[in-house]
Amino acid sequence: MTVTGYTQSGTYQKLSMLINVAALLGGIFTGTLTIFADFLGAIGSGTGILLSVTIIYGLYEDIVK
Repeated sequence: MTVTGYTQSGTYQKLSMLINVAALLGGIFTGTLTIFADFLGAIGSGTGILLSVTIIYGLYEDIVK
């Protein structure tokens, strides 16, 4: 994989930085959504809602393909 304007080591450093930031933000948003849903007393737990949305979105992607 290459990124225009970067050497091989530069590409690795750039992707490493982006992947770390994406993983961190994904974890923060997932945790926030779960906590928020639990505080609102949503039907089921926040984690259950998150799992349901993920499964439904996965099915949607499969149907679109």
